[in-house]
Formats: sequence, structure tokens, C-alpha cells
Amino acid sequence: MWKVIVFLVVSGMGLRIKADDSVKVAVLPEWWQYVRGVISRSQMSSTQLINLTIGTYNSQYEAIEGVQTYLNESETDVIIGPCIRSISVAAEELRIPYLCVTSETEMELCTFKLLPVLSDFIEAMTKLVYSQFRRQGKAEPKTIIYEGKKGFHFDVELLNNPLTTRVWVMNDEDTDDKRRTITHYLMLMRKELIREIIVICDTETVKILLETAWELAMLSLPFRWYFYDPAFQLRPILENLPRFENSFTVFTLIPYHDQTTFASRDIDLNTILMLDAISVVSNISHNFTSDEKRQVILSAMEKKSFRGLTGSIRFDANHQRMNYNINMVHFDGSKYFKLGSWESGDSPYQRGVKLENSPDVERWRNRNQTYTFPLKGRTIKVVTIIEEPFVMYKKGYENMTGNDRFEGYCVELLHELSKILDFKYELYLVHDNKFGARLSDGSWNGMIGEVLAGNATMLVASLSVNAGREEAMDFTKPFMTRYVTLIMKIPATKTRVFEFLSPLSHTIYLCTLSACIVVACSLYFFERNSVFEKREKVTFKECVWYIFGTLLEGGTEGTPTTTSGRILIYTWCFFVLILVASYTANWAAFLTVEQFKAPVKSVYDLTSQKEIQYGTVRSSAILSFFKTSNVETFRKIGNEMINNASNIVATSAEGYQRVSAGGYGFFWDSTVNSYKINRECQLTTIGPDFAPRGYGVGVPPGATYLEELSINILRLGDKGFLDELQQKWWGERKCLSDEEEDEKNTSGLKLENAAGLFFVLGAGILLSVFVLFIQNCIRNIRPDIRTGKNETVT
Repeated sequence: MWKVIVFLVVSGMGLRIKADDSVKVAVLPEWWQYVRGVISRSQMSSTQLINLTIGTYNSQYEAIEGVQTYLNESETDVIIGPCIRSISVAAEELRIPYLCVTSETEMELCTFKLLPVLSDFIEAMTKLVYSQFRRQGKAEPKTIIYEGKKGFHFDVELLNNPLTTRVWVMNDEDTDDKRRTITHYLMLMRKELIREIIVICDTETVKILLETAWELAMLSLPFRWYFYDPAFQLRPILENLPRFENSFTVFTLIPYHDQTTFASRDIDLNTILMLDAISVVSNISHNFTSDEKRQVILSAMEKKSFRGLTGSIRFDANHQRMNYNINMVHFDGSKYFKLGSWESGDSPYQRGVKLENSPDVERWRNRNQTYTFPLKGRTIKVVTIIEEPFVMYKKGYENMTGNDRFEGYCVELLHELSKILDFKYELYLVHDNKFGARLSDGSWNGMIGEVLAGNATMLVASLSVNAGREEAMDFTKPFMTRYVTLIMKIPATKTRVFEFLSPLSHTIYLCTLSACIVVACSLYFFERNSVFEKREKVTFKECVWYIFGTLLEGGTEGTPTTTSGRILIYTWCFFVLILVASYTANWAAFLTVEQFKAPVKSVYDLTSQKEIQYGTVRSSAILSFFKTSNVETFRKIGNEMINNASNIVATSAEGYQRVSAGGYGFFWDSTVNSYKINRECQLTTIGPDFAPRGYGVGVPPGATYLEELSINILRLGDKGFLDELQQKWWGERKCLSDEEEDEKNTSGLKLENAAGLFFVLGAGILLSVFVLFIQNCIRNIRPDIRTGKNETVT
């Protein structure tokens, strides 16, 4: 069974028409909402509109049969509405003209298509984009973005064109998914330096596309956008975008006269096509009888030309639009002008793009013009990371908001660049607190991941540039150069009680003691066996005390009388003079110079010791350097750090905390290490410096504002601004000044340095008391022992 709802005659038109002269136009329910617009804009003195409502059927055959019955009963002469196959087949059987106002391709013979086929628009767009600039020797890569089934209208030759670098299709997705997909597409386009973009999408998708491109600074020149928009519905979207040196070319059916009269904002494509359809029917001669109305109307529509809002309306033998123009209207951000038109013709030789001859078009042709800085007047997002002294929190930042929370070298550099290039910025910290490294799936984390994902327009931080990062994104000229150094805590100096023994080695002390014994024996031998000056009463004990007294610069009771003995003593005195002078000088150096005795003297010693653990930050360029270095020592250090994962820290702040705790060496940028050393005197660096790299401002790949940023960074360096910043943030020493350090080093002898001397003196006193006590005990035991005056060496 089929169901038909009788037609409804539009009674509010206030028109008096004879029943046999009027043309009955059936409008599909989906398009009845546009009838009101038609009534207010058209003169339909002999047109009667009816609402064609079709019920639900079990098969396509029942639907066709039901439509035929309905059309016969309602005596419909013309059908207007979207293309529906059952209605198209029924209209063909009854020889009823069917004016289709949509772009579907499966049409029957009696279906007249008011909207030109999409392939004509694609031909017009590609001929302008590809052919025009090829004549000028400009072979830039292009991209095509389309939605859904529109790809069926592309020519295979076009899709295989080597200049068509990318062809992307937008599927039916929700807004958030579509925005993420678009962001991914645009980032790839910018990375591959694609500047010519053909867009064949619905209005809502184009709106999301342009908003995302605005966030990524891809709207202004040198990016050129081309849009499929038959009714110019993009006009309010384009005009609401920020005004820069934009390049938007719209391919539309709306004739262009001047920018104040064309493309009214309050009508859409469906309304325009409905107006043109009613205009075609209204302009057909009405001198016919009711029996031949359908045939006369059909014949007239096949042979006559009409004028509508979409230009000239004429149909070929296949009922396709012919001899019409696709107008190319350009919007440069401030005004519209007609770029040219694409003219359809009966043969391929009559089809093609014709540009207008005007100054605006000539300016559009000039692709070597100077472009305005794309970020000018914009507020962009800049990602960074906390790293002293590049980016730091201010005191009391908890009570602050926005950019006021931060200070440091990079903050001031960014502020200066924003003043020069006239843009504003919003600083935010990277969410995972990482600089950026490539993951196993090829994606990036950290700040680089933020830029590549389109979340940030710029990266300003102490991020060193290496080959991997340069492949992923673009960097400006370096604003500073860093090396890699090892920072560690100075080991605490151990205070020794007998430090006064340190100036001479144990070997020297043993040799000196041996020399004393040898010289004493020699002196005793010379004094007892001299031929001319022999002394019988000299004792060995007296010789020993004499030699030790001379060594310690103590008083003696006599001198040798033999010539050999005197020569020996004078030689011994010279030896003692040099020895005492050397001891004095060395002990003075020990007291005035605080020696740093580190377990390692250079980074090359790290692999041969176990006392000091060492590491760096996870997902950092330094760790990547150690992993891939061709230097055997560095590769060993990298393997050792990987094998001891606990020594690899999450952040540099954690690394410096472990350094302060002692027993840990931290590989990090020399710039940050230098800043730490100036403020924490117990820290030091172990050389040598290695792996020089530059710090650069990071931007998305292919960003058109890279060159301008680089030039201005170089200018700031030439003016000395970068040196002033470095002096400001690194030049203030928190440790003792040189004068204070010298005063500290030349201060008086401390008790801990001389405590051993007092112990020796006390030991000597105790030893003397002990000897006296022993002697008295011996005398009491043997009273017959008497002490006598010893003979001295004379």
C-alpha cells in the first residue's frame, strides 16, 4: 500500500489565476521551508505551489508507483526539490520536468540539474591553481581537502599530479574529532611547506578549518586558500577572521559587481537555487492548453535560456547546466575584487580560466611580495619549562596570574621579541615537565610534542638543538651556546690532628731519621779515629743528641774538633736548613690553600671508579647524546646510566637535589651549572666541556614566522642585548668575592690545624716525667750508682 497526502495550495500569495493557465509546481517537503523566501522575492503570476509529501513504502517499485499516482491526481506540471530516485523515475515516465537543486549524480533523463556538477568547479579551481603559476615558473606543492563522497568528482590525472602532495578527506566526525584531524593535517602541511590549499567542504567544516589555521598562524600570506562555495556562504566567516594580508579565493556562481551588492548574507544556496527554479518556470510562455503543458514546459526548458541569481541558466541534451560562469572572487583581508571567471563551453577549447585585467589581479600574481609578520597583533601560546635562570617563578607567584608569575632570561627575551614584532603571548608550562624526546611510536613528548600537536605557537626555553629535534620542528638562530659539564658537590675536607706532618711525605721522614743515625755514627767515628785530633772521651750518645739538636735547631754544648767532623756537621746543617725551609713553605701552602680532592679529575675517569654515581635527565638531548656518541668513553657512560636507571632523574631540579646530597654527579648544560655554582659554593664542575649546542626558539615545522624571529634574535645579539641579559642573570655571585676569599685563605692558624703540635708537646712532657721517674727508681734500687758530669765534644 502506498500513502499520498493531497497537495496544499499556497493561498497567501494574493494572486488570482485561472486554473487552466496556471503551472502547478510540486515542492518536496524538505524544501517547503524555502517557499516563504521564494514568495517574498518572486513574481509568480501563473505559478501554483503544492506540497508534495510521499509516504513510506515497502519497496522502490511501490514508491515509484505511488509517486506516479500522486502526480497524476494532482495534475502536477513541474517538480522542484532535492534529487530522489523514485521521484526522478516517476517524472520520466510521466514526462514531467524535474528541477533538481542538489548535486547528486544519479539523475534520469527528465531531471534538470540547476547546480553545476562539482567536477566543473574542481576543473576551475585546479586550472587556476596549477596552470596559472606554472606559467610563472612557480611549481609549489598543493593540497586538496574534501569531505565525504566529493572525491569521486576528482580526475585521476589530478590526484596523480606530482604537485598534489597531499589529498585529505574529512569524514563524518564530531566537532572535537574533526578539529583534531584538521590540526594534524595542517601541521603536516606546514612541515612539508605546502602553501596552496584547495578546500571542498561544507560551511561548518570550513569554519573549523579556518579557526584552526588561525591558531596555527596559517591564514595569512604566503598561504593561499581556495574554496568551493557556489552561493558564497563563506562571506561572514571570512569577514569575521582577523584582518591581515590574507589570500582567500572563492569559486562561486554568484555574479560579482561590487562588494556591497553581491552575495547577500541572509540567503543560502538552497534558497538561491529555489529562486532560480521558480524563475525558470515563471519565464516559460503560458500559451498552451492543459493537455500539452508538460510537453511545452519540457521543450522550453530544453531549448531556452534563462537568467537567474546564479547567472545564465541553460541545459544541454543531458539536462546539465551549460554556458555558465564560475566566478572567482578574491578577499585579501580588507576588500573583495573579482579575480576572474571560469567559462563553460560546448567544447573543451571554449572552457578555461580568464583573469581580470586590474591592478588588484596583478598584485595577486606577484608571489614575491613582502608579507606582514604572521603573528602581528595576535595573542599566541608559548610553552616553556622551569629551568633556572631561563624561566623561574617570581617570589609570591602564588598570588599572581598569567605571565606575571615568571621571570628569567627567556622570559625577558620573549618579551623583547614581542615588543619588536608586535604580538602578545601567554606563557604556560609543559604538562609532563619534559623537554622533548621521540617515543617508540614516533611521536614526541614534552615541549616539542606540545608544538607539534598545535597546542603552542612557539617554544621558548633552554632547549638545545640537535639533529633529531631539527628534523621534527624548526628552530631560530641560537641565542646562546651551551656545553655539557658534570656538576658535583665538593667533598668535605677531613681535619687531621697530625696535619703538621702533611708537608713532607712518609718517605722523607724515614730518610731524615736514617740520615740522623748515619750522620751521628759518622761523627762518632771521625771524632774517635782522627789521626791528629783524636778524642777518647767522646761518646756515641753525645753524638746522637748533637745531631738531633741541630736538626731541631736546639742548643748544643760544643762542636766537633776534628776537621772531618766539622765538614760533616756543616754539610748536615745545610741539609737541615733546606729541609726546614721546605717544610715551612709546604705547611704554609697547606694552611692557606684549600685543596679539592675529588674522586675523579675528569669525566673520563668516571667509568673506572665506583664512588661517584652519575646520571642526567630522562628524555633529554644529553641522554640521547650519550646513547648515540661514537666516542667510546661517552658511550660507556651512557650504557652505565641506562643500566643504573635510578641515576636517571625526571627533572633537572631532582638532579641538583641529588648533587647537593653528595656522592652524585649530574650531567647538564654548562649554562645552568654555571648559574648553580655561582650561588652554591659547595658545588663544582668536572671537565672537560663537551658537546656544544645552541639554544633556539622552537616553532612548528614550516612556520612562516621563523625567519623574522631569527633575524631579530641576531639583531638583539648585535646590539648587546643578549650579553646584558646574560650578565644580569649569571653575573651576580652569591659566594665570597675574590677579596673575601683571599682574606679567608690568609687568616690565622686554626686550632684544628695545629692540634697535633700540642699533642706532641704534651707527649714530650709526659715522656720526660716518665724518664725522670724511671731514673729515680733505679737510683733508689742501686744507691751506688752516681751521676757524673759527662764530657762534651770539644
